[in-house]
Order: sequence, then structure tokens, then C-alpha cells
Amino acid sequence: MRFIGMLLMIAMVLLPALSEARCRTVGESASIGTEYGTFPLYPAKRIVETGEQRDSVALQWVGYGIGLPLFVVAMPFAMVGAVAGAALHPWTKCDQHEDDWLDLK
Repeated sequence: MRFIGMLLMIAMVLLPALSEARCRTVGESASIGTEYGTFPLYPAKRIVETGEQRDSVALQWVGYGIGLPLFVVAMPFAMVGAVAGAALHPWTKCDQHEDDWLDLK
């Protein structure tokens, strides 16, 4: 029963994303792969953004201080993600059907 519930939750989360899908270029696929590789940098980025909102230079520097070592660790993963995204592009791009519904009128 739990398994079916989890599948339904995953389907509910993914269906809106799939319905809004559009065709991507190779560069966009590589960029998405890079984003997956740099996800460890998000906490540092949020600290910097919070510092900017509060006009706190000290908080911004704390975010940069946290982000620098994470950047060194995340960049190899980002490069691997970019290559993987570009390599998998033929299997992940979609067929362009955006104007098909207009032809039905």
C-alpha cells in the first residue's frame, strides 16, 4: 500500500513537469547536467542571497567562505554532469509537437 502511495505522489509531482516539457538543445541538456553537479553549492548561495536581502556584508562573506571549498568539490561533478547531459541529449530531447494542436482546428 505504501508503495502505491509513493508511486502516486511521484506521478503527481512529475505530471505537471512533463506536460510543460519542451524540446531542448544540446546546450540546455548540458546545462541541466551541470546544475545537478553543483547542487551542493545551493546552501552557500542562499546564505549570500540572505545577506544581500538584509544588507549584511558579513553574512555574504560567510556564504562565500562556505561556497569556496564546496565549489572546488562540486566543479568536477558539474563537468561530469555537463558531459553526461550532452551525451544523453539524443535520448532526452523531445519531438516537437507544440503546434500539432493548432492543426486540429
